[in-house]
Amino acid sequence: MMILNCQRTFRMLLEAMSCPGQRMTLPDSAEESPFRPACTTILHTLLDTDTPVALAYPDAAAEHWLRTRCHAPVVPPKDAFFAVATGWSWEEHVFPIGTEEEPENSATLIIEIPTLQGGPNLILRGPGIQSTRAIAPEIGAGFLPFSQHNHALYPRGIDLILCSGRDFLCLPRTTEIEEA
Repeated sequence: MMILNCQRTFRMLLEAMSCPGQRMTLPDSAEESPFRPACTTILHTLLDTDTPVALAYPDAAAEHWLRTRCHAPVVPPKDAFFAVATGWSWEEHVFPIGTEEEPENSATLIIEIPTLQGGPNLILRGPGIQSTRAIAPEIGAGFLPFSQHNHALYPRGIDLILCSGRDFLCLPRTTEIEEA
């Protein structure tokens, strides 16, 4: 992936983390990958030889791609800086959440979901949101209790990047999420 594309994607990720729930669209990725375009581009941007990544579920093709295309060490979930999931059960939380002294040692979970619209209506509040923001990702059962528990852990917790096709949005741990 060209360096300029990675720089643009990184800037978009920073903006999306600063404005939780704001939908971003990346250029189409022509690369063959076991992941969809947004996830592929984000992984290329965030991973390198010094960035441990975990797969939420074993997948030989995905592991091979992460090792050979991103040159990232694939590690157990408890050791990951980033984790990637295609489908997710919110009860399965085994990623680092950081500590009170070092909250930055938590993982960022990148999840591929079917769509960023058409799921349950959720209301977001918190830093980067003027009043409230509405989103409706098709995120799966158990997300709301997970997000409320994750928010209560602050400054510890997990940051989320939700990907669908070429689109993504970010939900940092500072974001309060409730049903509409």
